[in-house]
Amino acid sequence: MSEELIVNESLITKGLRTIFHIEEDENGDFTLRDPIQMDDGKEISGITKAEIAEVTKRLSEAKFKNESSFHWEREAEFSLVSLDPIGAFERFFEDKEFLGQGENPVTFKTGRPSREFSAYLLCLFTQNPLLMKTPRLRMLLNQIRSLSATRTSTGARIIRRSIEADSLLEVIGKALRVTTLHITSTRARSDFETLANSFLFHAAYNTDAAARIGMDSTFRSQAIQRVRRTQTGSLEAPRQAYDADLVHHYLMGVAAEIPLLEYLAYYHIAEHFFEKIFNEDLVNQVRSGITDPSFSARRNKDIQSIIKIVTKVQRQVKEEGGVNEQRALQLVLDKFVDVSRLAADLDAYDATLVDYYATNDVPFAGASKASIRGGDDDAARSAIAKRIYKVRNALVHAKEGELPKYAPFAHDEELAREIPLMRFTAEQIVISQGRVL
Repeated sequence: MSEELIVNESLITKGLRTIFHIEEDENGDFTLRDPIQMDDGKEISGITKAEIAEVTKRLSEAKFKNESSFHWEREAEFSLVSLDPIGAFERFFEDKEFLGQGENPVTFKTGRPSREFSAYLLCLFTQNPLLMKTPRLRMLLNQIRSLSATRTSTGARIIRRSIEADSLLEVIGKALRVTTLHITSTRARSDFETLANSFLFHAAYNTDAAARIGMDSTFRSQAIQRVRRTQTGSLEAPRQAYDADLVHHYLMGVAAEIPLLEYLAYYHIAEHFFEKIFNEDLVNQVRSGITDPSFSARRNKDIQSIIKIVTKVQRQVKEEGGVNEQRALQLVLDKFVDVSRLAADLDAYDATLVDYYATNDVPFAGASKASIRGGDDDAARSAIAKRIYKVRNALVHAKEGELPKYAPFAHDEELAREIPLMRFTAEQIVISQGRVL
């Protein structure tokens, strides 16, 4: 859990008031103006102050907690994110329980979040105004509100939708469509995350339904900072035509839910020009050599200097199995990327990013700082190329024992901060290839 996140009774109460029409009595208990009808006929009419205090106490007693999990001595609960676009994992593992074997059996239960995890989610988006504004979350909040019974002008009750739950917090958890994995053990353990990943592998191996530990993008502030530059109503017709291959890579990046895939999709746009730009650079080096006033075709040493240029490049290509990618990347940036525009795009997206790149390395990639503003543009492009290339290498190379190394999901937050730099760079490359319609 991030240091900024606080889970307390006040935030839970604030979240409840945001979602429901509730009234507080003299005892501090809360009553719904419109009760919620369950499938079994039971009615949930509110929540007591004692239940809120109990849930808060349970969360505070967790031995370990982070963005997507809570661990106690004998149990843990993990938020899960499905890795397929049609939600096969959620459908297959909705409200399922699996009992382990042996002297100390472990129970795995999948389904909607517990009261405690629902309260945590409530606190999470209550503290972040950006989360409250996302279209998907507004839709989810409307779904929760629609569970309440309403009355016609004659007083007859209309039930819009009913579900099974034992408390108001469970109602919220079910309506938010979050899936969690709840693990319980007969003895104290410290390896709950290992158990969770073992279960997820076992599930994927046997059912082809894949999920990972993590927070749904609805509740992650980084994921909601989309680059919407205009409202739909003011969108104009395009004035340029763009290369289809570049467009397809760009669309893949915009649509990707996994940061690794998003980053690589944008990188492929730059990579598209590597061989062409690299060969052009070689031709320019040779042309510069033979057109220099000091060059003479009659002097062997002058001819040999040109041969050395070509031989050196050929040797690099042979050793690396292709063009020198870092050099090619820098050449692509030199040709297509305007540094001041890149800085402006980053500022418009997140005003902290330019300073972040200038003062922070990328630990999982061994990539150094990149000063984008206030210096020489050529030096800036060189630093950007090195940072981008090392991040890319960390994503595609994962040999055992090599450090630094990207760990899937574990480094997603760090990688997410690198995506804007790669995306805005790729956008300039695409636009530079545009043809006026």
